[in-house]
Amino acid sequence: AILISYSVLGAALSFAFGRDPLSETLLPNAVDIGRELAPTIMIICLFLVSYSLIDVMSVGIEKGRCGLGSKTYPSVASNVPEEIYLAQRVLTNQGEQLPGFLVGSISFTLFVDGKVGAVLSFSWAVLRRMYASTYRGSVGMPIDKSGITKYTIPAYFVLNSMLMGTVIQYARVWVHSL
Repeated sequence: AILISYSVLGAALSFAFGRDPLSETLLPNAVDIGRELAPTIMIICLFLVSYSLIDVMSVGIEKGRCGLGSKTYPSVASNVPEEIYLAQRVLTNQGEQLPGFLVGSISFTLFVDGKVGAVLSFSWAVLRRMYASTYRGSVGMPIDKSGITKYTIPAYFVLNSMLMGTVIQYARVWVHSL
């Protein structure tokens, strides 16, 4: 059911904003490609800097706050304080989401529409920053009370809609080329 939702949203994006599959311009021309990609590339770069400064560094900061800097591995591995666990989960989950985001944002921007790709990429990046902040701040709460689903679920829909929009756009091009 979720794949169908992603596909319907991707189809809507492809048909509403995608380049005409019958036209000769399936990609931006050499002059416009930089203008089409620039906003999305800037969003990607800013997200990666925020990932480094916030998500990566939060783990080390929490380890320092909890006094783990002078402890050896076995003692650190067992009974990790919740603040560290949550910071590590945020870091890991953001890393798990990055490959799809990089492929989805760039491919959608190039093959479907640059402006819409930038808006969707920005939306995803904001949702992921909100997820990270909310999850790290949920110390002492059960996960179902943490509030992260109000950011993760929309972020999945944005990302997978970009991916499926790209797939559908090129399926349209392929069908018209037969």
